[in-house]
Amino acid sequence: MPVTLQRARELFSLVRRKTCCPGTAPAPCIPFLYPDDGCWGRAHEMCRLMIADGASPKKVWIYGSLNAPTQNHPNCAVGWAWHVAPTLAVSTGSGSQDYVIDPSLCDGPVTKPQWKGKQGDSSATLVSSPASTFYRNKSGSITQTDPTYSKTNSVLTTYRNNLKLRCASSHGPPPYLACLTKPPGVQWFGTLGPNQTKRWFTWGWPARWHVFWTVMPLTHCPGAPQLWWDVAVERANATHCTYWITVKNLTASAVRFEGRYDILSR
Repeated sequence: MPVTLQRARELFSLVRRKTCCPGTAPAPCIPFLYPDDGCWGRAHEMCRLMIADGASPKKVWIYGSLNAPTQNHPNCAVGWAWHVAPTLAVSTGSGSQDYVIDPSLCDGPVTKPQWKGKQGDSSATLVSSPASTFYRNKSGSITQTDPTYSKTNSVLTTYRNNLKLRCASSHGPPPYLACLTKPPGVQWFGTLGPNQTKRWFTWGWPARWHVFWTVMPLTHCPGAPQLWWDVAVERANATHCTYWITVKNLTASAVRFEGRYDILSR
């Protein structure tokens, strides 16, 4: 049965909440932040979660010379020969349209053409399958199922471990700062090591302005607070001030964040 787009968004949120904290990646989290490989395990686990919530997903497989931009790889992109994700039939009023549920690539449900467009090969081939198909090759001559989810758990374990290893390496945790564009209202990107406290300063602000400072984690880690911050101010001269922002990492893993500001009055 088709679902509403709102229901599809709720199911997207349901599976995305299972995102692994990259530094620890405890089971049964899903390693969306390691997009390099393991999509068939992620897709099967997402289908399991949606079916348990009363939904009826299917899957879509894409085959081609794929290259997908991502903030979660040090090279800012990943190359695949194939990829797979769950789909949901979404009611359009006059019928239904399939939407793809893929937190490794997208921030919400997207149509199949939108999903294909994110992967850089306009000639790529899309193939639909039941949710029960755990793995298939391009021709469909080899297919596997995993009704007990033992293969799924093995795949997820492998790529959870890869995520932890990358986080512990010189690359650090995702997202990778070289892949980010600084949006309006962000003064700086910062990184803190496990339980680290550090202070930043920003100078030349008109003292007559009312400026509000906050920090926002970029490293996904659902379940507990990640950062604490405090703001101090120095009157540098008659017309300008300097803000000193102290940020503390409350976790045992590295965290990247945005240092944000908002000018409330001038």
